[in-house]
Amino acid sequence: MHWRGQRAFVPNGWRLAIGEGPEKEAPFDANVALIDQPNMSFRYPVISWVSAGSWEEAVEPYPDGFSDRYEISDYDSKGPAFWLVVKGDSMTAPTGISVPEGMMILVDTEADVQPGRLVIAKLPASNEATFKKLVEEGGTRYLKPLNPAYKMIECGADCRIIGVAVRMTARL
Repeated sequence: MHWRGQRAFVPNGWRLAIGEGPEKEAPFDANVALIDQPNMSFRYPVISWVSAGSWEEAVEPYPDGFSDRYEISDYDSKGPAFWLVVKGDSMTAPTGISVPEGMMILVDTEADVQPGRLVIAKLPASNEATFKKLVEEGGTRYLKPLNPAYKMIECGADCRIIGVAVRMTARL
């Protein structure tokens, strides 16, 4: 059994739906009314970069209680998912999208891996995972940092893509 996120259903307007609670007033148009939508929350573990690097080797990657820290997201993962805290400045870009050190990224291990996506990969020379943008040039795949001060790394046959970053957040 693969661990996905734990679902938590929080119905905002359930009392209104069964005829209890305060009535909503139409702000300006009687033909249009606001409808409360349910909030879906999913709970994922925060893990280390070493644990992320050995993810595929685990039989049951992240059973409930695996981590002492969990974070919530609105993202419903396609497969097992986890949070990582970004280290270093290789993904800090001078312009455009930037993922600076300290940001948290949610990694979905079964999201579609395509060039242009931000991925977590495991290179054979390291026991830790790395976070880069997957690009393809001339039929060869590379892991490209968003910071131009760093070099691209070839992502050959021995490079394993662990998952795709699907959300990012920061704590202030």
